[in-house]
Parts: sequence; C-alpha cells; structure tokens
Amino acid sequence: MFVVKVMGGLSIESATASVPVGALQRRRLTLLALLALAEERGLSRELIQSYLWPESDAGRARHALDQLLYATRRELGYDAITSSATDLRLNPTFVRADVWAFDQAVRDERWEDAVDLYVGPVLNGIHLGDGSELERWIDAQRAQREQDLLRGLDALSKVATRRGDAISAVRWRRRQSAADPFSVSVALDLMLALEAADDRAAAIHHAKVYQGIVKRTLEVEPDPAVAALASAIAARRISLGAETGSMLPSSASTSPRHAAVSLPEPGGPSVAAPPRTKGRVGRATTLVLGLSAAAILVMALRQSRQSLATPHMSASAARPIVPGKGQGTASGTPRANQTADPEARILYLRGRTLWEKRTKEPLEQAVVLFRRATERDPGYAAGYAGLAQSYAMLGYFGFAAGDAMFPKAQAAALRAIELDPAAGDAYAALGQALAWQHAWSEAEAAYGRALELSPADATAHQWYALLLAYLGRAREAAVHTDHASRLDPLSVQVNNMHGMMLYYAGDLDGALQQYERTVDAEPDSAWVRRNPWVLTNFSRVAAAAGQHALAVRLGERALAAAPSHPRPLLDLVYAYAAAGKLDSARAAFARADTTHPHYAVYRALTHGLLDERDEAFAWFALAREWPLPSLVTLNCEPRLAALRADPRFARIRGALNLPASR
Repeated sequence: MFVVKVMGGLSIESATASVPVGALQRRRLTLLALLALAEERGLSRELIQSYLWPESDAGRARHALDQLLYATRRELGYDAITSSATDLRLNPTFVRADVWAFDQAVRDERWEDAVDLYVGPVLNGIHLGDGSELERWIDAQRAQREQDLLRGLDALSKVATRRGDAISAVRWRRRQSAADPFSVSVALDLMLALEAADDRAAAIHHAKVYQGIVKRTLEVEPDPAVAALASAIAARRISLGAETGSMLPSSASTSPRHAAVSLPEPGGPSVAAPPRTKGRVGRATTLVLGLSAAAILVMALRQSRQSLATPHMSASAARPIVPGKGQGTASGTPRANQTADPEARILYLRGRTLWEKRTKEPLEQAVVLFRRATERDPGYAAGYAGLAQSYAMLGYFGFAAGDAMFPKAQAAALRAIELDPAAGDAYAALGQALAWQHAWSEAEAAYGRALELSPADATAHQWYALLLAYLGRAREAAVHTDHASRLDPLSVQVNNMHGMMLYYAGDLDGALQQYERTVDAEPDSAWVRRNPWVLTNFSRVAAAAGQHALAVRLGERALAAAPSHPRPLLDLVYAYAAAGKLDSARAAFARADTTHPHYAVYRALTHGLLDERDEAFAWFALAREWPLPSLVTLNCEPRLAALRADPRFARIRGALNLPASR
C-alpha cells in the first residue's frame, strides 16, 4: 500500500515496501498529487491534459498523458491507477492519500482528528507546473482545506466554551489565529476567549499584535472593530480593578464611546461575538480581506440610529436639488448628503450620469468624478456613496477584480454613513460589498436599512432583488424589481433586471413583454442597445421563448460592447443550446478570455447548461472568485436544476455559505 502525502508538501511512502525511485520523478509525482486531491471520484483525462500540457494541442497532450500513465503504473503496479475512457483515479486498494483521511474527518465532523491530520497547507512550497489553470485549481484545493481547518478549530473552541473549559478554548483560538492571522472575526474571537479565561491583558495585547501585522503586511488600516473591543475589554478591566482595589495600568482606555460596543441593536448581532461567515481564507502570502462583516454592519447601524435625533428619510442622492429648497438646515448649513460647493455638485451629477451606463469606461470615469467631488468637499456624503456604488458595479460586472473593488466600495460606503447616517444609497452599496463576502444575512440587514431610509430609491430595491436572486428567491426578487421599475421607469438597468427576475420567477411571457417594452418599444433604441447587459439578458429570455435567431443576434451585439467577456458568451451558449446546436454552443464559449478572473465559473456554467455535470463541477473547483451575477444564474436558472440537484452541489453551497434553498 502506497500513501501519497500532499498535506504540507508532496511525497509518497510505503509501510510495507520501498518506494521505487522512478515513482519519485517529478511529473509522476505531479500526476499522483492531482489524483490524490481529486479523491476517489478522480479527474477527467481532458482536465489533466489541460493542467499538465497547457500549450500542447489535444493530440500531443493525449499522447503525453498515456506515456506518463504507463510509466507511473510500471513503477507502482498496473492496478495503482484505474481508468475509463474519460477519467483517471487512484485505486484505494493499492494507493491512498493523506488528504482523504482529513476530508473524511471533516465530513464526519470529527474535528480533533481533522486538526491532528492537518500537518500543513496542501502542496506547501511545491510548484507543479507553469499553467495558470493548474495553479488556480491547486489554490482552490488548498483554500478549501484551510477553510476546513478553520471550521474545525472554531468548532472545537465553541465546544470547549460550552463545557466551561476556557483554557482549551483559548488554545484552539490561538491555533485558529495562527492559521488565519488577518481575519478580524478570528482576532475578535481570540480576544473574547482570553477575556473569558480572565486574561484581559493578553486580549488587549493581541489587539495590538493584530493591528501591527495588518499594517506591516497588508499596508492597510486595521478594522476598527478590534480597537473597539480592546477598549471595551480595557474599560471592563479597569472597572473590575476598581471593585477589587487592584492596581491596573493607567494606559488602558476608559473611553465611554467604546464601553458599550458589545451591546447590539435589539434583535441584531453583537460586535463582541460576530457570527461566523465562510469568507475567503487568509494566508500570510495572500492579500485577504479578513473583515468581520457582522461587526462592520452593526457598528454602522448603531452609528446611523444613534445619530438620528428624529426619524426622517433622505431623498435619493441622485435626485437634483432645487436651488433654495431643502439645501440646508435652519442655520443654512448644508446637510452631509448635499454640498455648498457648486463644482462638487456638478462633478457628482456628471458621475451619476456615467454610473447609469453600467459599462467599464463610464464606471471608471464615474469613480474619478466622484473622487474629485469628495476631494473638493471632504464632508460630501453623497459623493462617497456614489464612489461606493461605482466601485461595487466595477466589481459586480467583473470589469475589475472583486478583491480590489469591493473593499473600496465598503470603505466609501462606511464613510458616507459616518457623514450622513440617513444615506440609504450608501447602505445599498454596503450590501453589495457584504454580499461579495458571502455574508448573506448581514447584506440583507444592510439592504433592509437602505429601504427603511430610502423607500423610493429604485436602485436599493433593484440591488436587494439581486441579493434575493443570489439566494435563489426569484419570486421575492421579482416583487422588488417590479417596484423599482415603477419608481424609475426610465432606468434601462432597472427594467432589464425586472425582465430577468420575471423569467427566473417562471413568468416567461411577462419577461418577454418586459424586454419588448424596454428595448423594442423605445424610440431611441440605439441608446438602449448600447448596454451589453440588457442585450445579453434579452438574449437569454428570447432563447427560452424559442426565438433562437433573435437570441443569437442579441448575444453577438452584446459581445460587441463587451468583447470576449465570459458572461455574455454564456448567454450566447444558452441561445445555441436552446436551439439544439451544441457544437456551436461550445465554439461560442471558446471565444472567451481565458485570463478573465471569472472564466472558470462561467465555463463551469457553460458545461452545466450543456448537461455536462462532471466537467461543470471540475471547473467549479477551479474558481478563485465567484462573480455575483453568476450566482443568480447558478441558483435561479431553470436549465441548471439538474446541476443543483446533484449531490456535489452541496459542497458549492457550503463554500459560498448559501442557506438551504426555499
């Protein structure tokens, strides 16, 4: 029996015989590593060929794999690797992998066993090849196991806390912090565990250590929730010292501003004990958000509600101000969502006009204009809200990397809320950023606040509908897009979204009529047809309605505005697949930009539409970033019902922190 070890490095061992020297050859070890990570389900020959010989044509890659398979079997035995016409897998009777035991312990929730079996990151320090697809797949495998480790450590700490074993709880939290040093929620949990173990000094010290690591390594400001909790712990420490008469360091903060930080809004989450979310897992060599979505949201909500002396609604920030009416308070000072600087106001309105186009260059120009508006008036909340929404849209559409755009959207939204607690549009942008982190309940709370403050804001209704669609709640989403389209009947994007939600809710005729009203009945149809997302969504609905030629024409028009973007190509695939032209569908997606950060997800969805589920799940495993629009298709598209019913979909649901479907 041979054991392929991929946890912490790469090696092959045998307890009963010596390992043949030939089996240690680099390419053979690479093949064994790939099959080990694929577990007993194996990998398709096509995927292995694309990973190991990305620059070779199909014939040469196939021949090279056959040669490699022959050489590996010669060293380990013919039965070591089983094969079919399409797949390869390790034969567990002859070859096993250390990662299998870890994965089984995770599935069984035997967390102590899982933690003991985790001896290091998957293929730590090992470089298997030069192909970007292989690197992405290995990164996904590594991140999944790191996340499983963190889940296990979190579970063990909670069990220790429930049984009153504060020392063990701290031990597990310290290991969790070592594994994920940039995570705010992990830092907060460790601080709370230390306080529960009566070691408040260590809790405060950890806050300083965390802040130093974040500043030095990531070169960003640490999350304020850590400082707030440290201040609260210090205040409680001083209070305890006063009661007992002990002498405590005078440097401990007694700021009343932070003393009540652990008290949430009634019915809401607590900053002191934020709920765990399955976000991206951090490593010392990777820029990680490490944000506690719950803590950020609770702080923003508290600030908003405590700063509002009397209940009031803010008008939509995009609404022009009539000179001399409602531009300030009784004293003549402008409200924070307005400005006394006419030039800043003009920059803002120009930015809103560009933002409405929802394409790459206009959104990038909108960022510049909103930023210039806030530079002219640093107290201009609406300018920050516009900046937040622009960053959110750049990330949402995949025009820029989500891990670059959404943190900026979040920061700008929080700044807007700080300046104007009634900024409903800022809460809507915050909801987008939290959704990108897969913090679904926190995102829904942010949208709830946005609609509470600005019930007539069509964009808030539209974006909340998107959140509902991410979660597969299409019928609820259609209610909100209908409301948004009534509030803003001139918005192309709002009407576009309403058409798609009608389709996903099962009203195909209504969806088709919506697009005909939005596109065909518009006198200035050239203006409407410049928006690629209207065209690509209309294409999907037309194809579902059997209008295949129209669907293909619309898809090609969309690609003229967003060339090689995998998202409109997915809808072109849909158009051909609905017409039964599967070869044309595959050829269409072959035009996609393979370097696009969302390529793997949309390729997986392409295979899903073609009912090629094995290939779909193989490509899902490569996904490093899940674009938000893809989640709408994933969870709402009727043609993907079989994919969602596949047992393997449960792993995707878990990775995305998605609740059970309704």
